[in-house]
Amino acid sequence: MQLNFTTGRNGLIAIDKLGNRVLFLDPDSLDVVLVLDGFAPRVHELSISPDHTFAFVPIYGDGRHGDNPHPGHLVAKFDLVRRRHMGDFSTAPYLAPHSLRWRTPTELYCICENSGTLLGLDPLTGEITRAIPVGSNKAHRFDFTPDGEKAYTENEEDPFCSVIDMRSGERLPDISTPNGTAGIAVSPDGATIVLTDAREPKLIVVDTATDSVRQTITLDGLTQPAQIARFSPDGRCLIVTSHEEPFGVILDASLAHQKRVHLGRGPMDLCYAPDGHTALVANHDEGSLCVVDLQRGETIRTVQAGVGVEVLSFY
Repeated sequence: MQLNFTTGRNGLIAIDKLGNRVLFLDPDSLDVVLVLDGFAPRVHELSISPDHTFAFVPIYGDGRHGDNPHPGHLVAKFDLVRRRHMGDFSTAPYLAPHSLRWRTPTELYCICENSGTLLGLDPLTGEITRAIPVGSNKAHRFDFTPDGEKAYTENEEDPFCSVIDMRSGERLPDISTPNGTAGIAVSPDGATIVLTDAREPKLIVVDTATDSVRQTITLDGLTQPAQIARFSPDGRCLIVTSHEEPFGVILDASLAHQKRVHLGRGPMDLCYAPDGHTALVANHDEGSLCVVDLQRGETIRTVQAGVGVEVLSFY
């Protein structure tokens, strides 16, 4: 089961970080059909439960990475069938919950940035089940290998990627990333971790069998560092976006061929449509979403949604 490569035809949820709202959209028309608000500042990231019945959204705080003066300590839970907010879990005393990933169908983990801790949560009760220090309070995102045996964190200003043995909870030798990293993605087969270089438009490609850097890839057509990287559920492509310029890059499964695609202002996270032919990219700085044709490498449609959506998912 691919726990963290969500797509589906039941619905579409988007996290409007700047508007501090959760949006439900029609997955075909992309019209906003429901808006939920009233959250503590601010809703940020997103994870869909493996059975596609619940969504979990961390309340990160009122700032951004590196400037978050009032870090949050909640994870909001949503019923995707009834499309309602069910309540919040507390991560206290661990602060600034951000990226969420499933280790198993019953184990949800969250990186608490300010506390430098990978936190295990019971998705039914919110009980904290595990707290693993990752060696960096710069850890903004993380990912698991599909077997759940190892976790990797991108540490934005630190010159290393942390590697955690999830069986023992112990840190393994770090992966050197001299410029820091701004994004991370694991391939569906678990063989590769991709890290986006925080200072240059490059990808660092890591072999998960040895935790060594296999290659470094220059992203064609980008002048600024990339941030978000996401593999498609079938592993046929990788999309990388650069928040600093209105572009993304689509790479094939071999990572040897690239297509630059024009997006909107401040593109951030993305999700893959269930048809396998298109992806949806959130343009954080202009309140819009781009529909990208994966084969042509072109934006074929742009719709308005929210104030500043950062992350979204079909389910």
